[in-house]
This record gives sequence, C-alpha cells and structure tokens, in this order.
Amino acid sequence: MNQPFRVVLFTVAAALGAWAQSNANKGEIVGTVYDPKAAVVPGAKVEIRNTGTGFNRQLTTDVQGGYRAVLLDPGAYEITAQSSGFAVTRVEGITVTVGSSINIDLTLQVQATTTSVEVGSTLINIALPAPSTTLNNNAITNLPINGRRFQDFATLTPTVQVDPQRGQLSFAGQRGINSNVMLDGADYNQPFFGGIRGGERSNAIITVPQSAVQEFQVISTGYSAEYGRSSGGVLNTITKSGANELHGDAFYQLRHKEMGAKDPVQKIASLETLQQFGGSVGGPIQRDKLFFFTAIEAQRSRTPRQTLFAQLLNRTAPAGAGEAFDFYKSLEKPFKQTNNALAFTAKADYQSAKGNRLTLRYNLSDANAENAVSVGGALDPFTNRAFSNDGTEKDRTHTGTLQYTHLFSPTLLNDLRFTGTYEERPRLSNSATPQVTNVIGTFGARNFLPTTQEDKRWQLSDALSLTRGTHTIKLGMDYNRVTASQIFGFNQFGAFSFGTSDVNTLLDLLSVGGATANRLDSTTVTYSRQLGNLFAEMGMHQVAAFAQDSWRVTPKLTFDYGIRWEGQFNPAADANNSSVVNQVRGFVFPNGQTIDPGNIKDSPAQFMPRFGFSWTPTSGEKRTVVRGHTGIFYASTPLIVMAGPTNNFRNPPGDVSITLAPVGTQTVYQQLLAVGVDLNRTPLDQLPVIPIETVQRASQLALGTARDPFAGAALIAMASDFKNPRSFQ
Repeated sequence: MNQPFRVVLFTVAAALGAWAQSNANKGEIVGTVYDPKAAVVPGAKVEIRNTGTGFNRQLTTDVQGGYRAVLLDPGAYEITAQSSGFAVTRVEGITVTVGSSINIDLTLQVQATTTSVEVGSTLINIALPAPSTTLNNNAITNLPINGRRFQDFATLTPTVQVDPQRGQLSFAGQRGINSNVMLDGADYNQPFFGGIRGGERSNAIITVPQSAVQEFQVISTGYSAEYGRSSGGVLNTITKSGANELHGDAFYQLRHKEMGAKDPVQKIASLETLQQFGGSVGGPIQRDKLFFFTAIEAQRSRTPRQTLFAQLLNRTAPAGAGEAFDFYKSLEKPFKQTNNALAFTAKADYQSAKGNRLTLRYNLSDANAENAVSVGGALDPFTNRAFSNDGTEKDRTHTGTLQYTHLFSPTLLNDLRFTGTYEERPRLSNSATPQVTNVIGTFGARNFLPTTQEDKRWQLSDALSLTRGTHTIKLGMDYNRVTASQIFGFNQFGAFSFGTSDVNTLLDLLSVGGATANRLDSTTVTYSRQLGNLFAEMGMHQVAAFAQDSWRVTPKLTFDYGIRWEGQFNPAADANNSSVVNQVRGFVFPNGQTIDPGNIKDSPAQFMPRFGFSWTPTSGEKRTVVRGHTGIFYASTPLIVMAGPTNNFRNPPGDVSITLAPVGTQTVYQQLLAVGVDLNRTPLDQLPVIPIETVQRASQLALGTARDPFAGAALIAMASDFKNPRSFQ
C-alpha cells in the first residue's frame, strides 16, 4: 500500500473519531412495558438505577412499549416504570454483566400503590444471537483455579481449551494466537508473539490480580460486527470499580511441596512450593460521583531441579574419553527454579449528574523467573540440560486506559476509549559459551539466548450508539498503532551439533587424545554461527470500522446484522542487500511461484458481513431461546511472522546464521585450525566464541574460493499471496 494513501486513510480515521467496540465492557437492559391486559404502553417513563453507585438513566418507551438502555456498567440495578393512570412498578435485583442484554418486561397495575418485583432467578440473554458464557465474581472467587490466572476460567466454558503449541486459549478449534483477549474493552493481546499479554510467561504467572476481576464474558463463535481481529473467539474481562460502600479483602495462600499428594501413577510428590498473597480495596471518594479501586497480588514460587545425563548412568568412561565423561558428570548439579510475579491494578471512576462517566485504569504485571528456560516436568525434577544452558525469563507490562461515556440523550450515547500498552521481555543467559548438543545432553549458552523484545500498542477507539424506535444502531472505528523491536538471533556464541548418537563416540569426539586425537575432529560435526547484528524493528497499522443494527422486530424476535471492515498494513521490508534480494527474486519455486523479498503484502480489504437472530417462543419468563448466526471472521498476524522477512535482506541482516560443514574429508576442526583456532587448547567449559570473520575465512580456505557470506543461510520471505487467517462460521 503506498504511503500517501496510508496517510489519507489514517487522517480520515482520526477525523471520524476512531469508532470502536461500543459494548465491549458494558451491558444493556431491554424490555417491554405492558398494562394489566398485556397491551403495550407507549410513552411510559422508565428509570434505570445502579444500586451500587447511584447512577441512573431515564428512558421513554416507544410505540411498541419497548425500551433499551445501552452502555450500562456491569453491576446491580433496579428499574422503575410509571405512566399516567397506572401505579409505579419497580423491579429489583437485576444483575447486568459484561456483554449481556438482559430482558426485563414490566406490567403496570391500575392501583394507587407501588408494585415491587424481586428478580430471583438467572436471566437469559434473549436478544443476543451469539451464544456466550459469563462468569461472575461469585464464580471467580469460589471456583478452584490453580494459579489465580484469570484466563484459566475461560477453559470452563464450552469449546475453549488450551492450545498445546503455545499454551494460549483456543476457541472453537482455532489457534490460540488468533484469538482476541480484551481487558475492559481494550486490546490485551501480545502483538509480537500473539496470544494474551505476557506471552508464554502468562501461562505461569498472574498478569491481572484475580481480586481485581469482576467478571468476564466468553464468546466462542458468532459475535457481532463490533468485535474483530479473531478467527476464533473473544475473551472480554472486566475489572472491578469502587462503589458507595467501602469494601476490601486480603488473602494468603501457601501450597507447600510437603503438603501435596503424590502422583497416583508415578508416586512422585509435588516439587513446587508456591506462595500467593495480596488484597484489594475500593470505595467512594465522593458519594454517587467519584470512586476508587485498587488491587495487588504477588506470587513466589520455588522448584528444585537437577541436571542428570541418563545416557551416562551405569556407564564408565571409554579409554581416552575420560575428559568428556568427567566434564558431563561435573555438570550434574542441583539448582533452583523460581517463578515470581507481581500484579497491580488501580482504577478511578467519575460519574456526573447528567449521566456521563469517566474511567481511568492502570495495570502493572512484573514477572521474574530464574532458571526457567530449560526445566524438567511438573513432577520430574531432572533435565539433561546443564545449568549453563538455562537462563532468566522476565516480563514487565504497563497498561493504561482512559474511557469516557457521554450521554447526549437517553437514546444517543458516545463511548470514547484510549489505551496505551508497553511490554518488555528480556531473556538472559546463564553463560556465554558455544552450545554443544547431542544425545547425551546439552551444555553452553542456549542457542537463542540472550534476547530482549519490547512492543508498544496505542489504541484509540470511539463508538456511537443510537436507539430509534425498535432499532439500536452502532457505528464504530478502531485504530491501533503497533511497534515492536527485538535483539534476537540464534547461535550468538556458536553451536556444535553431531550426526551420531553413539554415546562412546560422542565422548571420544569431545575429548582430546582418545581414539580421535583431536577434539571434534570428525565429519559428523557441524558448526553454526550468527552473522547478523540481531536487531529488528517494525511497525504495523490496524484499522477497523463497523456498522451494526439490532432490530427488535417483536418482543420475542431480534435480528442482529452488520458489516465490519479491517485493514492490516504491514511493515515494509528493509531489503537493501541487492545481491541476496536478486537471488531470491530469481528463484522459481516448485509450484511456479516467485517471491519479491522487498515486499510484504498488506491486507487492506477484509470485509466481514455478520448476521444473527434470537427468538423466544414463550411468553412470561422466557426461559427458551433459539439463536442462529453466520459471518466471516479475520484474525491478525503476529509481528514475529514478519521479523525475518523484514530484516533478513538488509545489510547487515538482523538474524541470519551460517553453517560450517565438512568439505570432503576436511572436518570443521581442521578448517578452524587452518585459521588459527585450535579446539584442543581450550577445556570444554571454555570453548571459544569464534568471530564470524574467522568462520567465513575458514570456509573460504576449505572451498578454495571466495565464499558468499550468505551461503548456507536460511532466509525467510513472505509469500506474494499472503493473507491473514480467516474463518467462516
């Protein structure tokens, strides 16, 4: 997509106010007002009041006696209805949850006294065409979830499971990285790796205090046009707010390894000792106007681990191979794995007498896990990776959201939201020596450590909701500016690998003076080394717009239809290495396709029509609902997919490794010796980090010709017909 068109598009987006998900962290109440003879009552006055904060809204029923109050904060409500010649009718005990559409019908009596009704049973969302599950605070507080990770509750709902590849939430069989997780209606997805904020760290830590979560909604399929960037489902989490009553709580939880039951099959006791503690407090600053809420939770985890090379059990050192055997045995030491985390949420809400509401929220997630890269299983403390092959995993995320809901009239509302998120993920190495990997085990620095990754997301969204008669129309647009950078590369210190699995042969090759006189002097040994500068930086624009109408045809039948457009404008490839670019451009793949590595295709025309209906065949309490929905759904592509294509073709590249392999009978050892690197002179725990220039010179001497510095490199480019994942439901 050309740059001038992008500028025009984003300028128009800003001018339109960047409309977005209007009901993402809200709910609504709909219903019909009847007289004693079951005839509708047009022009009746309906007041809806939040019993916790004092918020209220006045409405007037339409010609069919219907009313609809949108953009209501989750909480407890009561409704009062009145009309000339009728007594006042009040309904109490109504609970609005996130994304819900609660149907409350009222019947006015011709009497001089007020009629009150207490809602005592669970209300069904009869106006929503997509099936959804909402877990309220009672479920969140009392269900036994291990780890206090709010996203784990989603697995209790139908069609949601954990994606085995990365541990993210999978909705209706879709990949976890293609789902959409929202926090208070704002994007809470990791744009670089995909999935929830915190990436794979979120599988083991608290990112949002559980005591700060009021409820969440899970929509697995068929969601309306106001939701997007997911080919699967949506997890929408809502944090608590303060109210007129001061409330607080505190907890401490200890799960000591000595208190856990043994595994029933292997008879192995739990290894981890886990402590979790924290609390929350919320209440009024100014009654009925200004409220606060804050929560903090921490986690401390300790797990004993042990390096053990099972291939060396009940084995003695072969003749001349004692050096390697003794070295491996010296690495069999215990170490401690930690998994510590801190999560903090602070929130303030202000509501005016005119019904406007302003919300500010800040969330911090800070995690630190030592020796957590290479570990054993949950019940097995042993690993065949040495301490040197491990590292420290860190992740820190800051999220801030400002939301302003403005009431122009009871039937015309605007919801503005701005969110900024910054996440950094440094991953440190326990050593800085080459990695040596074989069937015995692994020692030396992990081949992808150290690394650091950070990203920023700026999201501006706004939504307009208009109720006219039996129609509720929503118009919206959403703009995201995402940037990410990383310092990453495989084989930063070099890596030796082997083409044999015979243990005695491996021990001999790693020793000096055995059957193989020189260390690593074999045609089964290869050596890989990073030649890039490791740095990559990229940005992406995501724009969306939708139009949607919820038509309440009758009190029993609702049609929900709309269309959503999304555009994903990808980073431009930095392809200034003309030699490599031309080689790739000139290559014809087996399917006849060619690829231009200088171009990463945008996805500017993702149109998604949506249609659904809900129908209740019964009157009265309406406990039966028939729903149907269909639509097209696009997911976004994480930036990690584009990291290589963006940076591999510049000079110098970001992350490109080359491999030094045997040439005829000339081994890697001999090639390195020819340029002055003698592997016999350094012990195994001090193998040298060989400069890339030396590796390239050794290869040139072995080949007898000038070597292309990229020869043997694995380069990744984006296909010319690249498209975002899409599903039809």
